[in-house]
Amino acid sequence: MDISLLAASIIALGIGWWLGQRENQQKRTARLGLQADYYRGLNYLLNQQTDEALDLFIHALEVNPQTVETHLALGSLFRRRGEVDKAIHIHQNLLSSKDLGQEQLMLAELELAHDFIKAGLLDRAEELLLDVAQQPNQQKAKAIELLVDVYQREQDWRKALEAGDVAKVSVSIDLAQRLSHFCCELAEEALQSSQESDCLAYLKRAKRHNADNPRVSFLRAKLSMQQNNYLDAKRHLLVMVQKDLQLVPEIIDPLYLCFSKLEDIDGWRAWLNQGMSQHPSTSLLLAQAQEIGLQDDSSAAAYMTEKLRQRPSLKGFNYLIDLHMQWASESAKDSLQVLKGLTVALQNSKPLYRCRQCGFAGNSMHWQCPSCHQWDTTKPIYGLEGE
Repeated sequence: MDISLLAASIIALGIGWWLGQRENQQKRTARLGLQADYYRGLNYLLNQQTDEALDLFIHALEVNPQTVETHLALGSLFRRRGEVDKAIHIHQNLLSSKDLGQEQLMLAELELAHDFIKAGLLDRAEELLLDVAQQPNQQKAKAIELLVDVYQREQDWRKALEAGDVAKVSVSIDLAQRLSHFCCELAEEALQSSQESDCLAYLKRAKRHNADNPRVSFLRAKLSMQQNNYLDAKRHLLVMVQKDLQLVPEIIDPLYLCFSKLEDIDGWRAWLNQGMSQHPSTSLLLAQAQEIGLQDDSSAAAYMTEKLRQRPSLKGFNYLIDLHMQWASESAKDSLQVLKGLTVALQNSKPLYRCRQCGFAGNSMHWQCPSCHQWDTTKPIYGLEGE
């Protein structure tokens, strides 16, 4: 063999080996550098140096289809920690990449919309969610639910209904419940404007979304009472408490009006007795005592005393004081008045309703909790300080 040819072959093999070793070394260096950046980033997070960690992770993890999940997880972490600006920065960085597929971009848009909602930037969230919802992708159902949430926060019930109707078959139980209440909100607006046909149409639509919503029956009763149809109103009120016995105190006054208009006081008293046996409350007890008091105040006082031993309550005790003041001596009246002043002050300092979801308490009934914005979670408080 020609010596020059042999030498050239050896040189070529040597260069190939050297280039291979160099490439492997570069890969090892890159891996070591990435690993070092990763541990440095974790150290920053542990020391609550989130700005430094964010910059390092974004620098170390190039945006590509393989690192999308890591970026999304990091953004979600910052959002949960309340550092929404950092979450927005991460998700906007993802959207600026040209290497991601449509599904990954839609997912990044959805997460960015989450960030904007958390930050109160509802108009920007709406723009993103409309973009996701109007395109065929796997995130469409989630985008619609978030869009409904945006309109709910803005109390734009019509847009919320329109967005929810797009979901159609994919409506979740929670979304169906919310759509039912959106219809009820619009029904109440129509009822206040004396648009009775619109009110009825919204209530029928609300029932289609959630047949077990007690608010639908309550508003149907209000509509019937406005139309002087007290028999129909009574029926709807009784249906309402069948759906939620905890709401019995809410229907006592309107139900009494219905029985009175129908001249059925015996039916009213029978319902009170049934209610006390099935789901006792202070409001029912007071209504019963008032009926007894129409015949004899002393019998009403004796009845209240007996029942309060079984189920003590501030409201019941105040009513009992009023009964005793009617026939007490002047000196006793003064003492009872002082006592009632104390118990009334105590009663007024206590809330009447509490959200079962977040614990928010107040003195007014809310179908939607003002604090956590959940529906059907606020109920009357039962016990010594309530019902």
